[in-house]
This record gives sequence, C-alpha cells and structure tokens, in this order.
Amino acid sequence: MSGTIKVLCYKSKTLSNGEHPLMLCVCKDNKRKYQSLGISIKAEQWDFKNNCPNDKCPNRERIIILINDRINEIQKIALDKRIAGRDFTASTLIESSKPSNK
Repeated sequence: MSGTIKVLCYKSKTLSNGEHPLMLCVCKDNKRKYQSLGISIKAEQWDFKNNCPNDKCPNRERIIILINDRINEIQKIALDKRIAGRDFTASTLIESSKPSNK
C-alpha cells in the first residue's frame, strides 16, 4: 500500500464518560486521515507502546477483532485500487470504506 494503517487511542480527547475514542489513522504520502472506530476505552486499559488493548481491558478480544477487521477492510480497498491502476489517498481510502447510510 506504501502507507500505514494503525489504530490509536486518541488521548487528547476525553469523552464525558472519562474514556478516550479509538481512532483509525491512515497515512499515505505524508497525509493523515483519522476516522473513529465508534468505541472508546479508558487510558489505563490501552497499551500505548504497542497500540492495542492491554490485558486489563475487559473486552480485549472483541476490540482486537474489530480493529483487525477495519484494518483488513482498508487494506483490501487499497489493494483493489492498486490492481485497477487507480490513484488513491488516505482520504479516499477512508471514504471508500465508510458504510453507506442508504
């Protein structure tokens, strides 16, 4: 893909329940695009060094599955665009992966 996809605990934003949102970060050509995963976690339940939930997290397995599914979905879209010979950016990957509300 010649870019990176990772999930970050967005510690600079604290929600009303005291948790922090998990954000998908897509980087390509020195451009970053963030998208919320729709879940939040307490800072003490997140391993900031490895960017994954730590052992204290009660829904650790579920969160890891959700993260891996989203990353795989973005990688599949990037691969499809690369095979088709179409250019893409971090923004177009995020937009392509959003579920339609129709």
